[in-house]
Amino acid sequence: MAIGAKPTRSLKVHELSLVQSLLTIIDEQAKEHGFTKVNQVNLSCGRLSSVEPAALDFAFKTLANNSICDQAQMELTILPLKVHCFDCNQEFTSKDADPTICPHCQGDQVTVTEGWQELQLLELDVD
Repeated sequence: MAIGAKPTRSLKVHELSLVQSLLTIIDEQAKEHGFTKVNQVNLSCGRLSSVEPAALDFAFKTLANNSICDQAQMELTILPLKVHCFDCNQEFTSKDADPTICPHCQGDQVTVTEGWQELQLLELDVD
């Protein structure tokens, strides 16, 4: 998706579902711990998670309205792909969504070890 492009309907539906689940978790935590306002929501996901940041932000702003998160800022950290090369036994980070060649030895026996993680709630700043 080009920068500045509007999320497609299917992406919005996916992110809306993710944010609905996120807000449910936050509401459960608020009841358990007694907070009434969320200032900041810190999230992470892997580069291969299919989470579209612009669509997630749109969904959060839309669904958080009139909730304990209605003034909250959301921060999403995209975790990089970490790849292991079986030819040279080296680890490397890749920006390529489908890394096939090791930059250390040019070997092609590689596997993604990190970067596929789904959306995770890392931290809440609350009052």
